[in-house]
Amino acid sequence: MEISEEAKLDMKNALNGKLSDNYDELKIVQENLAIKKAEATSHGTYKQIDKAMDKITHKMNKLKA
Repeated sequence: MEISEEAKLDMKNALNGKLSDNYDELKIVQENLAIKKAEATSHGTYKQIDKAMDKITHKMNKLKA
């Protein structure tokens, strides 16, 4: 599955701690990161993606409340 340039930028921003305030956008970024995490070959990359996904989940929960 090919990921668009916008999706790649959103994932890069999420990995750098820059998260959107839009719940739907966060959900899409989280799904794309899950795909990238499944394809990760190094432990460091896997942990970095995992950490970003935790932050996204936390922010999504805050936006829901």
